Amino acid sequence: MAKDQRYDNSLILLTLIKFAGIGPRQMSALLQCYGDPGSILQADRTSLSAIEGMTPDLVESIKGSDAFLEDAAKYRTDLKQRDIAIHTCLNDDFPPLLLELNDPPPLLYIRGRLPDRTKKSVAIVGAEEATNQGIDLTVTMARRSAEAGVEVVSSLRRGIDAAAHIGAKAGGGVSFAVVSGGFDHIDLTEQMPLAIDIARTGGVISEYSPDAEPDTDTYRACNRILVGLAQAVVITEVYKDSVTTLDLLSFCNETGKLTFILIDPRNGALADKDSLSEAVRCGAIPMVGLDKINDILDALV
Repeated sequence: MAKDQRYDNSLILLTLIKFAGIGPRQMSALLQCYGDPGSILQADRTSLSAIEGMTPDLVESIKGSDAFLEDAAKYRTDLKQRDIAIHTCLNDDFPPLLLELNDPPPLLYIRGRLPDRTKKSVAIVGAEEATNQGIDLTVTMARRSAEAGVEVVSSLRRGIDAAAHIGAKAGGGVSFAVVSGGFDHIDLTEQMPLAIDIARTGGVISEYSPDAEPDTDTYRACNRILVGLAQAVVITEVYKDSVTTLDLLSFCNETGKLTFILIDPRNGALADKDSLSEAVRCGAIPMVGLDKINDILDALV
């Protein structure tokens, strides 16, 4: 099949993901093999079947995906009318740090904008059931980051992550929230007001189409993007029931991401013994004292 000039590569990529069900690892392998989405559509079944992880059903989905190009074009137009932009790994503005992941997201859905490629970024995360001390420490870390011109990344989860966005705004900076499902499933009471505020100057980011519901797998995928967007990760509070944060620490360990646990000497580590030990085992560097915030920010490259 000759490539149809009406359809750009970003639209073809959207079609392959949304309508053919191609996942990040498979898409990464396909792009590595064929170079661009248009060439994937033109590939024969024998060639596609040789790609690692490619099942017969996926091969047939790819071969039939050209029938959905018009649907994908309409879908993209509908999203634009909702102020939701699609940025693919083919775009020049795609975050370069994400491309360093083993399974980079082939596309992102954005409300607002993507992080500035020319600026440093730090992810600030921690317990959902946060203490007042943890909230204060997080706001201080995020505010100081923003004042230094560093962009803040976190999730929309309550507690420490929500405080990170509040601190960034207090410092006159911007922040970015990575969500674990589609935008249609952002909690209307706790998360939506914060998401709207973030999108005014920064951005809300999802790997998933707006209708996608979050689940256990998407929470881990969210952590991978959150970590991937930042040059370093800072934990301010974590406990044994902070499952999502502990999973994020595990991912930091797997990828070798520079990770710190910030400790306010007035209150000690805001963590139980086991969680603190696990954080250190995962490579988190304890930084004691608010004066260490500057050391953390200086470590960003």
